[in-house]
Amino acid sequence: MVGLLFTLDNNLDFNGADVSSNPDLLQKMVSVLQDGDDFDCPICISPPTSTVITCCAHIFCKSCILKAINQRNCCPMCRHPLSESDLFSAPPEEPSEDSENNTGFAFSRGSSTYSSKMSALLKLLVASRNENPSTKSVVFSQFRKMLILLEEPLKAAGFGILRLDGTMSAKRRGKVIKEFENRGSDSPTILLASLKASGTGINLTAASRVYLFEPWWNPAVEEQAMDRVHRIGQKEDVKIVRLIIRDSIEERIFQIQERKMNLARQSFGKNKDQRQIGDEDLRILMAL
Repeated sequence: MVGLLFTLDNNLDFNGADVSSNPDLLQKMVSVLQDGDDFDCPICISPPTSTVITCCAHIFCKSCILKAINQRNCCPMCRHPLSESDLFSAPPEEPSEDSENNTGFAFSRGSSTYSSKMSALLKLLVASRNENPSTKSVVFSQFRKMLILLEEPLKAAGFGILRLDGTMSAKRRGKVIKEFENRGSDSPTILLASLKASGTGINLTAASRVYLFEPWWNPAVEEQAMDRVHRIGQKEDVKIVRLIIRDSIEERIFQIQERKMNLARQSFGKNKDQRQIGDEDLRILMAL
């Protein structure tokens, strides 16, 4: 589960009062909700649907929190007194293409200068398309804003793309997956997917290429995401590519991944020698 951290400005006076009496705080919360990365409802442990914000600045699915306060009139997270009137619905997020490309991080239209990692991804995708135009690919990223950033250069390169992230309702995500499975000549060939929102419970066997745009410290999360493509029903060979920047923090994260996986293999080894873990391994484990 991913928590959503609200960092409040010093000039915002929040002492547990109803946020309806503090428009600045309400606007701050809504802004964080719209711009933040994927997060889960603390009750159902899934990306929230019909998202609501409480007066104590916690976010839930509307149906989940209504059931909770019907049983006990307090917030499940902080025990602050709570009633239905203390719930505030987030505005539906249906941004236009132009508004999404107008983020502070967006590339200017017509720009031909991209980061080295983005250039490498484009080169790999173009090579895959030249080899087989019908090949479908999934690009995983931890960050929703990065998925939005990737849209413009991919569209400029002539790719048909779809996006799947935690801000979408279950119905909308199902529609995106169904459209991605379409094998028509004009069907999208690239799915930009959130690592967490797309990591479990969905089938992406329409794709045969997986690109991990940045590493995540927990290798199990990446394995779950890759298994959306490499699973029963897959009829093609699956190619998985990790994009790692040399001499960067990403290399360090990748090293942590390898250590965690080695420790797991040693812990579940078949004989006594394989199960033994040295002092150095234990120190690494405690430091993770």
